[in-house]
Amino acid sequence: MGDLTPPPVNRSSLISKKAVRVLGIAESFDLSRPRSVLVGTVMRSDWVMDGAAISYVSVGGRDATRAIIDIYSSLERSDVHLVMIDGCILSWYNVVDLDELRDSLGVPVMCISFEDVKGDAAGAIRKLFPDADERLALLEKLGRPAMIATPHGVVWIRSRGIDYRTAKTVIKRFQREGKRPEPIRVSKLVSSAVLRSLMESEQGKDINGR
Repeated sequence: MGDLTPPPVNRSSLISKKAVRVLGIAESFDLSRPRSVLVGTVMRSDWVMDGAAISYVSVGGRDATRAIIDIYSSLERSDVHLVMIDGCILSWYNVVDLDELRDSLGVPVMCISFEDVKGDAAGAIRKLFPDADERLALLEKLGRPAMIATPHGVVWIRSRGIDYRTAKTVIKRFQREGKRPEPIRVSKLVSSAVLRSLMESEQGKDINGR
């Protein structure tokens, strides 16, 4: 395995560097399946995709953080400058620990929401899970999201290791088709395709629906 020690992150370089590399994480899941498909895509800010990995997350479990760390490690890349995740709560209340991610990976991390969350996540967790206290502690530790206005619409972020101004600049730099930055958008497309293929295979169909 190669040297996974990440380079020191100069925050100004995330703005000025010609080819910033971002690892975008997104998932797809179905409540009928025990695990979701989690995909990570490495993309440069000049739209070149030069890495990808897949992991799996327990639906309703507590292993989302570990799965993201596994994706980062499996890529064996020391040139990733930032990790961005499609949401902080994956796979049916599988809460991401941003502090653990930041400490483990050594690079800035952020989770991005593309809609203003108005539901009662805490109430749902209390109702559904016997380990609600642990999940709620993680949820509270995430803190309140910061709103960022972009040319493609408003997004909300929680982050570690990166300031608001730099986060806004990086998000806008990676947006191309709508609010989702390209590394996240591509990872979402791939995870959806993989999940669909797995479900069709289990139902005895090929990818063409036969």
